[in-house]
Amino acid sequence: MIADRRLETRSRLHQPARVMFNGEQSVLACTVRNRSRTGAMVRMADWIELPQTFELTIPEGHSRRVRQCWRRGDDVGVAFLTPEESAPSPVVSLAEARARRAGRGDTG
Repeated sequence: MIADRRLETRSRLHQPARVMFNGEQSVLACTVRNRSRTGAMVRMADWIELPQTFELTIPEGHSRRVRQCWRRGDDVGVAFLTPEESAPSPVVSLAEARARRAGRGDTG
């Protein structure tokens, strides 16, 4: 049995949400499956590489900056960032994203 390393007890949910990053140019559907005061487990609608930090928005307007802690397929564990940790990630051009995906560091 795997040890539970969570700092807080999580509540089970099935709540639609959105993951936003890249200056809100990338918006993806997801479902919050469980949540606590310090983090959540999100199930992505499709597998896509996510940045280390991004915005998690729940329909009633609640939005939090989060850090990806782990990933297993479509399931992503995130920790809620404090305001001090919440500086947005830099915007990445489409050419740079494609270069990264192809394994090159260049954008030209």
